[in-house]
Amino acid sequence: MDARRRGASFDVAPVAFALAIKAGIGAWVLHAGFTHVSDDDYARVVIAEAFAHAPKLDPSGTSWLPFPFWLNGLAMMAFGRSLDVAGTVAFVLGTVAVAAPYAAMRAVGCRRFTAWIAVAVAMATPWNAWLGVATVPEAMTACLIAAGAIAVTAPRARVVAAVGLLAAALSRYEAWPVCGVFAIACVVDRRGAPRGKALAIGLAIAGPLAWMAWNAYAHGSALHFLDRVAAYRQAIGAAPTSLFTRLTTFPVAVASAAPAVAGCTAVGAAALAFDAQVRARWAWPLASAIAILAFLVVGDLRDGAPTHHPERAVIPITWILAAFAADALVTLTRRIAPARASQRVLIANAVAIAVIGWCLMLPGRWANHPASSASESRDAQIARGLVLQAQPPSHVTVTPCDYEHFALIAAFGAPERVEIVPATHEPVTPACPRVELH
Repeated sequence: MDARRRGASFDVAPVAFALAIKAGIGAWVLHAGFTHVSDDDYARVVIAEAFAHAPKLDPSGTSWLPFPFWLNGLAMMAFGRSLDVAGTVAFVLGTVAVAAPYAAMRAVGCRRFTAWIAVAVAMATPWNAWLGVATVPEAMTACLIAAGAIAVTAPRARVVAAVGLLAAALSRYEAWPVCGVFAIACVVDRRGAPRGKALAIGLAIAGPLAWMAWNAYAHGSALHFLDRVAAYRQAIGAAPTSLFTRLTTFPVAVASAAPAVAGCTAVGAAALAFDAQVRARWAWPLASAIAILAFLVVGDLRDGAPTHHPERAVIPITWILAAFAADALVTLTRRIAPARASQRVLIANAVAIAVIGWCLMLPGRWANHPASSASESRDAQIARGLVLQAQPPSHVTVTPCDYEHFALIAAFGAPERVEIVPATHEPVTPACPRVELH
């Protein structure tokens, strides 16, 4: 067995351990009462159910990218159309996806311990914990984006990383600026076979180009999806009212989503000043993180950014920063470690205490999940949908109060039998939506 295969075999245990911990975090979050981030979670399930019933290239017909619906729809074709199937797919994908950033860090030369710590910290942050079990694509996509951003400096890993970016670019728009940085990095870096570089570049940019081509064909404008998001934000009053808010919403979201990661990144940035290896390894990934942030800020200025919970959109940045911070801090520690063993023990104990304290705070933060208020609960709607599923009518007319009806339809599992009439915009109660059976 050569050194590369031996190294790969040694990575099985840490990856398996990370996956087990991630699964445990997901189970705890669900046990603590997390169900969804917003009504978008249920809307996505409904679209996947409709795709499973009648597949089409663009399942949503809106600005939402298609890959997550293809994935969930195929699972529902095999196992049935239900919230349980959607939740299981979310749990599995949110768990296994954390292996991608780990593999990318190992591909660029990070030590196993460094890569494992980076993954453990990133996946334990509250937003990653919640999104890892939510029926939205952010968790899987963030891991694929981070893996692509990190692995671009490893020629042998570029094609695989580009495949991940292709899937990510057809799932969330935050992947698009990383696809651009990835392509530029491949052109600038002279390492690697030209054919492999060309394939990697083609795969990385195929997602954005294909989606714009589809929008030009189906809607008459390559950027139709941006216009649709802007119109929606303005219609519901979600667009920021001040320039300051537009400029700061997403930078602030990075710090609020993962304050510990942001703090460690600030300290670890010192390694860039005097360690050439750290600079070579992280220049392009950090450029990708900056590109995502700039993309989101510009989107906010043009009303084309996500409409709620900005932390969701910056999750890929937290993965990249966690990886960088872990590598940079390990490098700094090795360079400035004191000569006396007693001093090294003292520092190690201080770090251990800080880590233990951070871990002890996590369960409380995980429990403070989104959609925890009574008005955001969809338990009543899901229960009514399950009743309909047990004795399905031939046709259902639904009159929503707001967007709560998606939970009922998702639990029903047959959106093709549902007619949705205009919402009343009344306060959402357990009696919403009004349902007429035919």
